[in-house]
Amino acid sequence: MNVWQRFLQRQAHRQGRKLDKIEEQNLRQQWFLLAGESVQGVYPEPQYLNPIYPPSNRFWADPFLWSKEGRYFIFFEDFPFSTWRGFISVIEIDQYGRQISDSKPVIEESYHLSYPFLFEHHNELYMMPEKCSQNRVDIYRCIEFPYRWVLDKTLISGYKIVDSTLLQYQNKWWLLAAMKHGRVRINESLFGFYADSPISETWTPHASNPLVRDLCGGRPAGRIVQDNQGRLLRPSQNCQRRYGYGLNLNKITKLTPTEYSEEVVWQKNATEINHEWRAMHHLDYHQGMIVMDAQRLLPLSETQN
Repeated sequence: MNVWQRFLQRQAHRQGRKLDKIEEQNLRQQWFLLAGESVQGVYPEPQYLNPIYPPSNRFWADPFLWSKEGRYFIFFEDFPFSTWRGFISVIEIDQYGRQISDSKPVIEESYHLSYPFLFEHHNELYMMPEKCSQNRVDIYRCIEFPYRWVLDKTLISGYKIVDSTLLQYQNKWWLLAAMKHGRVRINESLFGFYADSPISETWTPHASNPLVRDLCGGRPAGRIVQDNQGRLLRPSQNCQRRYGYGLNLNKITKLTPTEYSEEVVWQKNATEINHEWRAMHHLDYHQGMIVMDAQRLLPLSETQN
């Protein structure tokens, strides 16, 4: 993508924000969750998923699934409007994607947390939540599932990094994330790092960083999955119209320490799915289930209790 194309993208984004400010007067954005069985292959069909709405005084976003002993749990960003600071909570769902437990906080800090990426290594379950304000990537280790977690170590520091996503590929572990670096903005970027272990404290930046610089598809949007054709599919956000306006699935066609390439194989914007949705910017698959998020508008007066 050249400089002129990036300029046009940013102009479109600015125009979209101007329109949104007019349309959203006396309204507030609320993210909510979508969950259900993954029965239609790897391409999501969010219109058929079960919506899980948070209380009106907060939003729920960035959901990641995990299962244990036949039970399914969603870990997510829990963001009260009163504090404007997110933490990580969990709910249990049934096999149809319906919420069957109250939400419960599992990790809270004095700063904002979101994007609770989950991974297992040597029979230990870890969580890697976003903590961009701290300029580092930390992991937490689960000591009693699903509610008790302890800070384990720092993987990367010194970067304003968000939406960190791990992938094991060709005898390496890759950490792909969005990042503010120089003139590269978070919502348009994909940066890469690699190491020999997902819990390594030494990560090498990819030689071609930024791997992607595109407001329509750079920023990560959930776990990278492999479909039944062997394709590695990376979810990404389309932030051109507004933040998290739509989702893409990108097939990774090359990933080495010196090269990266991908191509879009699926894309949808929120308003194409449901005219009342403003955005959708995340998906995760796990053990035959899928979870996503979407955004709606609520009257401001309803969100202040």
